[in-house]
Amino acid sequence: MVDLLWKHFGGLGFQGFAYMVPSRDSPLTMVYKSRGYPEKFIETYQREKLYLIDPFPAHVTRHKSTLRISEIAQQAKLSRAETDYIDRMKKMGITDGLIIPTFGMDLRIVKFVLGQVTDFSVIENDNLFEFTATLQMAHRRLDELARQDEPIRRRLPRREVEILHWIAKGKTNAEIAAILGVAAPTVATHIARMFQKLDVNDRAALAVKGFRYGIIHA
Repeated sequence: MVDLLWKHFGGLGFQGFAYMVPSRDSPLTMVYKSRGYPEKFIETYQREKLYLIDPFPAHVTRHKSTLRISEIAQQAKLSRAETDYIDRMKKMGITDGLIIPTFGMDLRIVKFVLGQVTDFSVIENDNLFEFTATLQMAHRRLDELARQDEPIRRRLPRREVEILHWIAKGKTNAEIAAILGVAAPTVATHIARMFQKLDVNDRAALAVKGFRYGIIHA
């Protein structure tokens, strides 16, 4: 769905598309997916957890309305860390755009970002209703897909999610056992149970389904 939305809004003049939503497993962590933004920015944003100081999502959440990125930067009262973040963002090639909040069935707010514009006339109020309506429908569909996966998510206890996380990182059973402070046979037992629950036969497929169902994140 992310690629479909990116293609749609790309045709309207937005070369960058992203959305961010609180993780279901860890509400203080943001799940961030994007297309069309500089790779250096995306890698830095995730590695340094810049969502913790990114002022834009929180500002949009407080106002519960669509805002232009440049206007937030000019009008909001920003901390030194937030100002430094904006300066870094510009140096890495991020341009102006819109942040549009949408509201799901579980009351979670998803922030969609339409950015990397070259023709700034595309960011006009006349278009906002159409943009918001499209993204609100997309949010509802994402919620529906997440609810379909919820029974699978509920079948995996915390320990299995932890093990699945380390499998996706390429760790062996012995390495996972050492990290978690458990015996290697215990790790093997949990993995066997996950094979059955997620209907897979190998570790690679297990990791793929973990990402697909949103049980773990990159």
